[in-house]
Order: sequence, then structure tokens, then C-alpha cells
Amino acid sequence: MSVDTVHDGYDAPVANAAGAVHDLLQFLRVAWYRKNTVLMVAVVFAIIAAWYAATATRYYESSASILIVQNGNAKEEGTLGINGNGQRLMPTHQQLIVSQPVLNNAVQYIPKECLTEFKGKSRKSWHRILASKMRVRAVKSTTVLNISYTSTDPKNAVAVVNAVIQSYLHFVDQTHKGTSAKIIEVMTREKDEIGQQLAQQEAAFTNARLASGEFSLDAESSVVHPVVQSVVTLNEAFLDAKKDRLIQQSLVEGVQRAVIRGEDLKQYAIAIEETIGKELLLQGLGFNTENIQVRNNLEQGLLEDIARLKSLSNDYGPSHPRIIEIQNRIQTTKQYVEYHDGQLKSQLDDLESNQLGPLLLRMAQQGLDKARHKESILQASLDEAKSMAVAHQRDTAHIAMLQQNVLRLRRLHDAIIEQIAGVDLRHGTGEIQATIIREATASGQIVSPKLSRIITSWLLGSIAIGFVLVYVQDTIDDRFRTPDELSKRVGHPIIGMVRALPELSGEGLRKVSAYREPTSVFVESFRTLRTSLALSAEDSSRIGLTSSEPGDGKTTVIANLAVVYAQSGKKTLLIDADLRRPGLTRLLDLKGKSGLSDLLNTDADFCDYITDYLISTDEPNLDVLPAGPRRQNPSELLASDRLAQIFAWAETEYDQILIDCPPTLVASDAILVGRIVDGMALVVRPDKNRRKIVFRAEESLREMKIPLFGLVANCVNAENSKGYSFGAGEGYGYGYGYGYGDDDDADGLVNEHQDDEDRYEKISFQSKTVDQPVDSEENIPTNLRKTA
Repeated sequence: MSVDTVHDGYDAPVANAAGAVHDLLQFLRVAWYRKNTVLMVAVVFAIIAAWYAATATRYYESSASILIVQNGNAKEEGTLGINGNGQRLMPTHQQLIVSQPVLNNAVQYIPKECLTEFKGKSRKSWHRILASKMRVRAVKSTTVLNISYTSTDPKNAVAVVNAVIQSYLHFVDQTHKGTSAKIIEVMTREKDEIGQQLAQQEAAFTNARLASGEFSLDAESSVVHPVVQSVVTLNEAFLDAKKDRLIQQSLVEGVQRAVIRGEDLKQYAIAIEETIGKELLLQGLGFNTENIQVRNNLEQGLLEDIARLKSLSNDYGPSHPRIIEIQNRIQTTKQYVEYHDGQLKSQLDDLESNQLGPLLLRMAQQGLDKARHKESILQASLDEAKSMAVAHQRDTAHIAMLQQNVLRLRRLHDAIIEQIAGVDLRHGTGEIQATIIREATASGQIVSPKLSRIITSWLLGSIAIGFVLVYVQDTIDDRFRTPDELSKRVGHPIIGMVRALPELSGEGLRKVSAYREPTSVFVESFRTLRTSLALSAEDSSRIGLTSSEPGDGKTTVIANLAVVYAQSGKKTLLIDADLRRPGLTRLLDLKGKSGLSDLLNTDADFCDYITDYLISTDEPNLDVLPAGPRRQNPSELLASDRLAQIFAWAETEYDQILIDCPPTLVASDAILVGRIVDGMALVVRPDKNRRKIVFRAEESLREMKIPLFGLVANCVNAENSKGYSFGAGEGYGYGYGYGYGDDDDADGLVNEHQDDEDRYEKISFQSKTVDQPVDSEENIPTNLRKTA
């Protein structure tokens, strides 16, 4: 549906329940706007419903009830012989009552005077006529059937119900009596066949268990079979062996590379120590492990003596014999340790320079050969265990299938035996007994047409068809119809409604209505807009005006607004920031003048000469800064630091600053300006702008966190006492050029000017092809982001 919300259309997929409720409320609001359509549909349906209620044939209904009891064992029966099996048979009896044999036989029980039901109909079709008007319903949780029939004559309805019941009772009596013997014969033959199948499956199940070794575990058991456990254990051991082999292989390659390059081999000695053990490494290197152990013991004793000396120093003086003894022992131990470490280092240096490399390489290669041998053994064992596990799983699945077949056949065999016993006990009696518990009676109450049903159908039909028409209308015409709709749908207030302005001739400000005709009724809307901005809760000394697309008249609006600001005594500066198509510059006949693009394109300090670029107007307190010559890089110029500096300077000199920005959806220029102003006002032409276009423009400003004072509805016409309407213009298809050749007509110099648009490069604004041409927030310099 084209009923759009601020974010998406109704046809967009909702992410959650809150989104669905929001879309529903938006659609109900649209339906309220088009309530005349729904009311028209309701009136048409009311006429149709009234005509149907007045002309439809009256039908009457007669009904009766019968109780169906299934004979069975006393243990299975409930009250009046009702049991679960009897209730499950109710659908069968419902179909039986309206079956062709029962209805054909019922005709002979209908009195001749009541055969008017079939007047003019072939006898072969009588059963279909009865079936179409008859309804059979089972009472929930009982074996009671309600049989009803509708007819234009109450007496005929009673006669048909009684005839059908009699035919049904006769059919049941003839069908079930004397059939027990035949049923027993058939069931006995079936029991014998199932018994043979059961014996074969049991034999196959037993043989399969014996073939599997009689150690198969139950499928539901938590105990893992030994074969499967063996595979898991061997796989873990194989992975560990493979990991150890890779470590040994990398160690060998590292030692070889270190020997070739002459690198330090001590780190590899440490790695070999971790794999083969410290004792084996020292023995392989030729060191006496006993000497090393003695050295370690002396070092441990040294630490203990130092700790003991510290403890005794608190109680004895330095000349005490025990203190002296410990000090001497510490000195002797340190000398020995230093001597031993020196000897060991000398021996290790000599070994490293001559024998350490080949020795470490040989030891690493031995570890690698051992790891490879272990990995190959575990690989063979794992492959064998996997084969055994696969065979075990196949045997287990076959045994489980045979077991299921045995259990199924055994249950079926036992069930048939129970059925045979039940039929034998009831031999010679009817299995089904039906009793009439409520006789058919004539009723004068009309069952069709029913007033409540007609009213319900009228209400639901009116709402459904009305909403469909609203959907179609809203899809075809997706423009705003009232200011209230514009404000509510976009989610921002309307701060001004500007009527269509007459086209004025002249030069400069003489083409601006607020200057040339300040007392005109057309100008009062701009004073209202000025008041709305002044009373805004936010600071409004720097205001930018933009639109969703070209041709919305924003340039005309901002020119008139600047004049009324100046007329109120405020010193006002009007800046043309549309560096691509400077409409304000053309409106005020300032083409060829230096302006904003020159200030932004230079690195020099502008404070001393910026006043040379300002153009004084015939309106006191109003100055204009034109756009200046066109540049090839307008976005880069507006994104520079100088724009913020210009605005900062202007705040010190002027009371009010107004900036004319390009359309939001055409370029990112309006976003760049909007980040450093107090807020923006969005100019909308409701008779021209599509809703999706306006929503996209508002969304782009909101996503970039640019304050929006509100909406300015342009080109509205006062037509009735209820408010404002937006005219009936159907034109669409505006372009916005970005060429750098001809300086053609600008955006909305006067509200209705659109003729020169075709000279520029066109950009489509269809609702499904408009992409947001807004730079991401990360691409905007930090100094351009408006601070609090």
C-alpha cells in the first residue's frame, strides 16, 4: 500500500509488533481522511442488504435428535452404552444419514402432500435436493446427532426429518443384523496370516541377535558399546600421537636450520628437555647429573642459611658465634656455586661450539622416529576399530528394525483377538442401536434471511470493501490533502502556510511581494512564519530553508521571509548557499557578483574584506551575500571550516541570518549547511510533492541529527471555511541540474516557475528510485557539527 509512514510505507515488512501497530494506526488515519469513501460503500451495501432482506425467500427449520449406542462389553461401556469408540464413529453416522441410499429410501416415507419440495425436479435429483437442505451435527462429547432440514413450509420440514430418520434406522438394522459370523470369519483369517508373519519375524530377530554376539546394548541405554568406546579412545590417542609427531618434526627442522645458520641452540635444548626429560638431556650432553644435583642442594641450603641469618640477626649481635658461623658457611657456599657455574658455563660453551648441534639434532631425530612409529601403530588400530564399529552399527540397526516389526505384529495380533471375542459375545444382536430422543416439530421461526446475519455481513462487507477502495485511492494519489494530514504524517508542525503568490516584474527586491506590496494579504503568511520561528523553543538566529526537490518555491519563501524580518527592525543577512543553481542570486539580479564561493575558495583571512562581498538592498536592515561564481567542487567548499567562520562572523554583525540551501534529496549541500545552523525549515508544495519524497527529505535531516523547526506549506489556497486546501495540480516530474554551463532559472524563483528546468541534467524523483544523496556523518568535519 502507498500509505506511507514517516519511515516506511505500509508495504514495508514490519520488524515487530510495535511496528505493525504503528502501521495499522497510520492506515486507520488515512481511512479517516477518506471516510467519505467508506461511508459511500456502507450506503451502497445497506441498500443491497435491505433489498435482499425484503425480497429473499423465507425458510423455516425443523430438527430432531437421535441417540446412537454401540453394543460392547460392560467394562468398555459408559452410561447408556456410550464409550470412546462410539464417539469416534459419529462422523461416519453423520455421512451415512446424508448418503444417497438413505435419502433415496427416505422419499417413500414422505407424505404425498409434502412432495412439493421436489416440484419440477427430476426424481433422480431428489436425494441431492435433500442433502443440500439437510444439516447433521454431533453434540460434543456425546453420541447424540441433531438432524435439521430447512424448507419454505414448516410442515414439509417436519415430514422430511421424520422420513430421513426412519430410512436411517432401517438401513442400520438391515446392515448390522446377522453379520457377526461373517465378521468373525474374516478376522480369524487375518489373525492367522498375522500370526505366521509374527513367527517369521521373531525367528529372524533371534538369529540376528545370535549373529551379533549377544552383546548388543539397548538403544535407550546410556552405556557406550565397547566397540564404539574403542574407536573413541583410539582416535584420541591417535590425535595425541599425531600432535607429538608434528612437534618432533618441527623441532628437528628447527635444529637443522639453527645448525646451518649458526644460531643459538640453547632454546632447542630447552625444547628437547621438555620432550625427552632433563636427566636424559644432561646425560646426552655429557654432564654429570650428580654434580648438578649437589649444586642445586647447596643453592637450596644457601637460601635457608640466608633466611636463618636474617632471623637470628634480630636476637644476636654481629659478633655472636652462631652469626659468624652462618656467615662463613654462606660465604663458602657462594664461592662453590660461583665456581661450579663457571665450570658448567665453560663446558657448555665448548660443547655448543663443537658438539651441541649434531647432538641435539640426533636426539630430536630419535624423538621424531619414535613419534612416527607410534602414530603408524595407532593409525592401523584406529582403522580396524572403525571397521568393527561400522559393522556393529549395521547389525544394531537391523536388529532394531526386526524388533519393531515383532512388537507391531504382536500388538496387531492381540487387537484382532480382542475384536473377535467382542463380536462373538454380541453374536445375533445388532451392533448399533439408534433411539429417537427428540421428535421433529414445526416451528414458525424464520431461519433465513436472518437479520443479525445480514447486519453482520453488511458491516464486514462495508469495512472490507471500503478499506480496499481507500487502499487503491491512496496508492493512486499519494499527495497530501490537508495541512493536518501533512503535519501528522511527517511528524512535524506546520509553522507557516504560504498562498500562491502573483508573479511580479521588476528588478531586485521589486520582484519580492513582501517588499513591493507589504500590506498585501499574501505577505501576512510570511509574518506568521516569522512569528512561529521567533516563538520556537530553540534559538532561531541562524535558519536554513530547504525543500525535498526542486520547484518547491523555497527561494521565494526565504526572500519574502528575509524582507519581513528586516521590516521588523532586525538587521538581517540573506545568504545564497546554493552554489550549484543559485536561485536567490538570480531572483535579486546579482549574477556576476562575487560572493560565498569566493570567500570559501580562498585561504586568506576574510574578516577585513568580507563586507566588500555583501550587497546592500533597497530594504533597510537587509544585506545579501550572493552565491558567487560557480565552482566545480561546491560540496567540498561547504564542508570547509571557513563556512562556520563566516557564520560566526555574521552572528556578531547581524540579528538574523537566513540561508537558502539546495534541495535535500538532490545533494548533500543542505546537510552540510544544516550541521552549523540553529535549525532548518522544510518547504513543501503539497499539490506537487509526493509523500515518499517528503518523508525521505525529513528522514535524511533527522538521521543527521539536524534540528527541524517545522514545515512551510507553499502554494496553498483558501477555499472553504474549514481551513486550507492544496489545490488540484496533477503535474509531476521536476529535475534539478548540476551542469556548469548555462546559468538558468533557479529553484522556485516564483512559486509557479518551472519552465526552464529541462535545460539541466535531470535527476528522477520517482518514489522507488530516489536514493539519499547525503554524505554519512563520518564524512562531515567535526568543526561543522553544531554544538549545544
